[in-house]
Amino acid sequence: MTCTNDKLYQSSAFTPRFFVVIYSLLFIIGLPENIVACFYLLYNKANKRLTEVKIYMINLTLADLMFVVFLPVWVDYYNNGRNWRLSDRACGFFGSLFYINTYSTLCFLSLISFSRYLAVSRPLKTAQTKQVVRAVILTAVIWTGTLGASIPILITNSNHTNKRPDSKTSCFENYCSDNESERSRLLIIHSIMALTFAVTFGVVIANYILILRKLLIDKVALSLPQGKLKKRASRMVLMVLVIYSLCFLPYHIIQLPWVVYVLNFTKPGDGTFRKSFNDVHHVTLGLMCINCVLDPIVYCFLTEDFRQYLREWMGYLRNNCVLKRQKSQTIHS
Repeated sequence: MTCTNDKLYQSSAFTPRFFVVIYSLLFIIGLPENIVACFYLLYNKANKRLTEVKIYMINLTLADLMFVVFLPVWVDYYNNGRNWRLSDRACGFFGSLFYINTYSTLCFLSLISFSRYLAVSRPLKTAQTKQVVRAVILTAVIWTGTLGASIPILITNSNHTNKRPDSKTSCFENYCSDNESERSRLLIIHSIMALTFAVTFGVVIANYILILRKLLIDKVALSLPQGKLKKRASRMVLMVLVIYSLCFLPYHIIQLPWVVYVLNFTKPGDGTFRKSFNDVHHVTLGLMCINCVLDPIVYCFLTEDFRQYLREWMGYLRNNCVLKRQKSQTIHS
């Protein structure tokens, strides 16, 4: 059985509607949310100091913003019954952005958890300038790595789209091939993606365990002024762990077996099993995308600094409205 029959991609009729709804909601919520988070991180007068964790947060916001801005393209794709109406090269570009966001996000979240561990374990041992330099270097490595891994896809103008028997064109779903080397290449790529997730997830888990261990051993320090900072660091890493478990873990549990299945490395099951397997894969993909609206909540919106920033901003807008109203009344009186 080959992909020309499109049988391995059979799924329930709800999946296009599912993606239209979830991508539309993520765009409506995520766009203003990430813009506000970006302004907060870049222009908050109360905290202008550039720190290691702030550099990671800014880049994480930019990655999420890049993902959210292009969601309408995928809404159109699924709203037309998985029919790609742009060029093959555009399919490769937007598909690449999807994975650039996913794996840069994983790396930045793991680095945020690592920097929080350092804040708890040895807050005074590393000079601030060295922390910033380290963050800049690691950020450059992440963007270079994710963009570099996507270059072969971006410069290739083939195999991004696939004509289906229903005369519609799929985008970035052409996993099937009669070419053994091509199938092996795709399996290697997705294995590397799964390994990237496993490594970064392991880093987050290890950092949280180490932070808890440090706090349990050093209970006296929690009563000191630095104790509040340590508790906040612990909560942030816990929330990062929640994002990994809720958004990324289900997808990466199902993704590699799904790829092995659609590449026809295993004997295909019956039609009911194919639909169920593909439905689960689609749902986990939707769950993974939710991270773009959860990230700003975790590292911005739940902090007291952000709430203070929001109160000041709302007060500024309110005062401006009052002044404009008073000027208007003065002119007309």
